[in-house]
Amino acid sequence: MIIYHLFDAFTKYMAEVQEAKRQAAMPNAVWPVKLKILKAFAHRDPIVLGVDIIEGTLRTGTPVGVVKHDKETGKREIVALGKITSIEINHKPIDVVKRTQIGAGAAIKIERASYQAAKLYGRHFDDKDEVVSLISRQSIDTLKANFRDQVDMSDWALIKKMKVEQGIP
Repeated sequence: MIIYHLFDAFTKYMAEVQEAKRQAAMPNAVWPVKLKILKAFAHRDPIVLGVDIIEGTLRTGTPVGVVKHDKETGKREIVALGKITSIEINHKPIDVVKRTQIGAGAAIKIERASYQAAKLYGRHFDDKDEVVSLISRQSIDTLKANFRDQVDMSDWALIKKMKVEQGIP
């Protein structure tokens, strides 16, 4: 009987250790998402957009930007907008939204860091652009190491596409 209690205690302890590792790694984890801009409510500082999820998972804390391609030179430019600080659906705040959960779209608030230059809707980007999460090699490795069981196969496929689009080795 005692051995079973010991095993249960060990299992519980390992789950707590894993959760602590996840919480520590959370700031470096960036889930992939592609958004279509439906409407701009505030054009600068903070930018508030009505969006629809094309692919991926929308989460607060995700750094987002716009990837622009110059057709003549073939050059890629990434316009960093900031981090998503809040998500609302029907005036209710939500932290995580999957594509299947929303029908009419969501409102997101994007705030820039103090060291980032202000971006203006209509000048630096517009509704023809897709807003995407800005992934990095470190964020991909963090997802692999700590959140592998929480990332869907479709999200991994999206990460592979975004690596090419954003020029990540």
